Amino acid sequence: MLLGMFVFTSATMAGQRNRLGLGKLEQGETISFVKAGDGSWGIEIAGAETPRINQPKPARVELYKDDQNIITLSAGYDKVSKSSTGINAQARIKSGTLVFNIRDFWSMKGSVLSVNRKIDVEGNADGGFNSSVILTVDPSVNWTEVNCLAPGALYGDPTYDGELSPGGTANHAARHFLMREDMIPAPMFALSFSNQTHVTVLNPSPNGATTVEETRLTQDVMTDSRYLFGSLGAWQTDKEPITFGFIFPGTANVYPRTGKLNAPPRWIRRYHPATEGVIHTYQVDFRFGRGESFRDVIRESWRWTWNTLKPEVYPIDVEQMRQVLTDHLLSQAVTIEGRTAIPFVISTMDTAKHRQWNWTMAAMGFVGKTIECADQLLRESDRDKTERGQKMRQTGLSIIASLIQALPEVPLQGTGYDFATGKPWDHVWVAPWLRNATEDMRVLMRAYQRERTLGNEHPEWFNWIKTYIDWLLLQQREDGSFPRRWVEGSNEVAEPTGTTSYCPVPLLVMMTQETGDPKYQQAAIRAAEFVWENWGRHGLFVGGASDNPNITDKEAGMLSLEAFLSLYESTGDKKWLERAQAAGDFAETWMWIWNVPMPLNAHDSLLHWKKGVPTIGLQGITALHPGGVDEYLDWSVPSYAKLYKYTNDPHYLDVARVLLHNTKAMVALPGRLYDMKGIGWQQEHFRLGPGGAGRGVGGHRFWLPWVSANHLYGITGLEEFDPELFRQLSQGK
Repeated sequence: MLLGMFVFTSATMAGQRNRLGLGKLEQGETISFVKAGDGSWGIEIAGAETPRINQPKPARVELYKDDQNIITLSAGYDKVSKSSTGINAQARIKSGTLVFNIRDFWSMKGSVLSVNRKIDVEGNADGGFNSSVILTVDPSVNWTEVNCLAPGALYGDPTYDGELSPGGTANHAARHFLMREDMIPAPMFALSFSNQTHVTVLNPSPNGATTVEETRLTQDVMTDSRYLFGSLGAWQTDKEPITFGFIFPGTANVYPRTGKLNAPPRWIRRYHPATEGVIHTYQVDFRFGRGESFRDVIRESWRWTWNTLKPEVYPIDVEQMRQVLTDHLLSQAVTIEGRTAIPFVISTMDTAKHRQWNWTMAAMGFVGKTIECADQLLRESDRDKTERGQKMRQTGLSIIASLIQALPEVPLQGTGYDFATGKPWDHVWVAPWLRNATEDMRVLMRAYQRERTLGNEHPEWFNWIKTYIDWLLLQQREDGSFPRRWVEGSNEVAEPTGTTSYCPVPLLVMMTQETGDPKYQQAAIRAAEFVWENWGRHGLFVGGASDNPNITDKEAGMLSLEAFLSLYESTGDKKWLERAQAAGDFAETWMWIWNVPMPLNAHDSLLHWKKGVPTIGLQGITALHPGGVDEYLDWSVPSYAKLYKYTNDPHYLDVARVLLHNTKAMVALPGRLYDMKGIGWQQEHFRLGPGGAGRGVGGHRFWLPWVSANHLYGITGLEEFDPELFRQLSQGK
């Protein structure tokens, strides 16, 4: 009996000597450091419902000598010791004359496991090194059973991300997703498992520092101590389980978009010098959670990231911005032979020698928004009874009349025209797109109703809209969807896909409210159900940008948000509010919530986004080209304000506040022209991720009407919805 007790006690003590516990996470996962047979220590996360996750060799360094000599060095910890706040772990990795002294401090709070890493180098050698904190998932979990989230790049299903994009089907087939943190709105990556658990990786203190040459990707391999960005992702090799985590400095793969078909990816490797004195330190957080669906993963992981990074609001003078933008908009209006319009594209620079070839194009919706521009002028004229306001009213009315006169017939000959000739413009940009037409007609319907309350009747506006909508009802298909585009002036479908079926929903709802005929709202419900069943319920929205058909994108989320809100406001059915939240939760994940610095050695005169200007509030555009950014989502300030009012969720108010203020950071103001040719100008888009001409440089320097229209609607739409909330948010509160 005593001998049995002695054997049991000895075994227990041996087990205790071979395992050092950090504690339990909120969901019940136990964090332990486990001693291997060789005496080294690894980490294990086990228990609860999360698949077992471990890493027997947490100390990992990649050493680069040349393209034929890329060596991965990994080891368990030599020493681990527990303190009152966490566990200190040390490892010493040797390679020739080099020694890497790795010191990690592991801690936990709530549902989050954190590691702070610092590496000191002994010795000097050519080449460079990076390090990584990566964990492995239990081998029983298959790659096809995991859905991954990288904001602005990947939302579970890669089908609609483009074949060669970072979150696309080629990388999914290769079982390899790796994102540089400067190409995504937040430095986070999440894995969702089939048993409804998930884990999110986050760099909680992103820096992002780099150089001009590095961001242009002119060289596959570069070594510089100034690189302070990392990469996040998940991958699986044939003989290994799923691995995920963080690499510093960041490495990523890029598929060539031109040239040889089926070309292998190009690996972009970045390193720190393998020399004494180099500073190599960072933190990685792992959050463990449970959720009923992938939509919950999007919401929970993003909000945790938001609360960790705490994106700052940079208040603007909202009234000054409103005046600057409307005055600028008015000054761009052009009248030729009695036809008035806002040109489709104008250079923001004094150096432009010639006008853009399509500057006399006027376009509906999307990026042209000719009616929405007119509506903003009319709104301002209601506020300003001086000569300035009168001129805005005359111009706004003329823009609308000129467009209806140019495109009087249904089916439409297009969604834009040449105001130099008065004829429809024969270009795919202004073809009869579902989105372009219904978007501007929704604005016109709202203007029609507002004008009527002021005693101004415009029956020609309503008749034009109703003629189009009655034709559109005949185009709705059995499943509730609408084609994306038609052949000019006909019923022939040019793009049959129904991805943009959310676009006509608000207009159809308004038409039932105006006429009392329920058929329009019934059509709206069928279209919205189609969108939800095919994409929305999966946490995915597709096809908003007319020039990127069937691609996962931000605008699909914001337009679906508007569609679902319109049905909730009309029907009172809570399911539409829940769906609006799903769309809003998706759309906000495209918004940058950390400040990405411009390249350290960049000349400000060559940058489009200037040094020191905060990037919080910018948004990614499509999953096809992550890292490209604009400010289109500030149109949705009123939508997020509505979500706040209808749900009492203060997070949505935080989103609205950032979108109202931070998105105007590059508008030229008095005393702050940047390099624009005058007050009120701002170019359409920029780049924060690597590639092209580099970080801080856009693809062109043109202003398009949507820039001012969206900035203004974020202001005027919020004021229209809730004047008191507008006053509160205008003060940055």
